[in-house]
Amino acid sequence: RNIRIHDTSRRIMKKTRLTGSARFAAATAAGAQTSTRLRIEPGSELSVAGTSNVHDFHCKTSKLAAYVDVDPGYTKDLTKVARPIVSVNVIIAVKSLSCGNRKMDENMYATLKADKNQVIKYRLSGYDILDGTATGFNARTTGILTILGKEKTVAIKIDADRLAGGKASAEGEEKILMSDFGIEAPSFMFGTMKVGNEVTVKFNLKVGP
Repeated sequence: RNIRIHDTSRRIMKKTRLTGSARFAAATAAGAQTSTRLRIEPGSELSVAGTSNVHDFHCKTSKLAAYVDVDPGYTKDLTKVARPIVSVNVIIAVKSLSCGNRKMDENMYATLKADKNQVIKYRLSGYDILDGTATGFNARTTGILTILGKEKTVAIKIDADRLAGGKASAEGEEKILMSDFGIEAPSFMFGTMKVGNEVTVKFNLKVGP
């Protein structure tokens, strides 16, 4: 009796796994039919600029892990595509950011606790088209930015253009406060150098099929 019950349980579990796999495959196929995935290409860059009582600073990275899902109609007339962007996800390794100075880099990694919180994440949550042409558009986006494990909704205006060969580009910038993510504006050299709370995040993404 125990063997029969055990065999029946295995059959039920196997059927459940197969059903789940079938649902996942169907969802994946449906997603593939309704969107086209564009991946990051060389020339993409993200920068963070800020101020201190001593001098300004500018840190950047070209090592972005990102993909953008778009409506397949983006290769034609963008004025006829109501929602060109389907989804956007970006992941940035904290230690890929560089300020051009080893000591500044070390201070930044310490401030962002890079050994424990190794990545910064961004996920698009919504947007409104402001205006557009057949080959480009401007939009006001909202998304979830995660730094030090803390999520915050940020609004960014972007300018996007369709390029040759099914490629596209988008750029934008926004000011954020470090304190919104639980980051205390750092000070160095026994407090003689103090960093401002506000920083400007700017990006230029180039993507292709």
